[in-house]
Amino acid sequence: MGSDFSCLSTAQAELLTEVLARRNSALLERVRQASVVSQSNAEEIVTVLSDELAENLDDDWEPTDYGRTVSAVLAQFNAARINEWP
Repeated sequence: MGSDFSCLSTAQAELLTEVLARRNSALLERVRQASVVSQSNAEEIVTVLSDELAENLDDDWEPTDYGRTVSAVLAQFNAARINEWP
């Protein structure tokens, strides 16, 4: 998987970059320096996105509007990860 997050739309890639910058800047830097996202980095990214989603649920445990956006990024990224490393 390319380190430019080519599996995501431009808006999704921007959101992922923003979330990584805020939640795990060391991971973002590792990904930026590599030509491809390693399997272990991809797994960390899924964890970061899962944490972001979990923190954006409403009182009924449903995703907020932002949470649904994060969920879409997580689903797209995870599908690419599974396709890369079945």
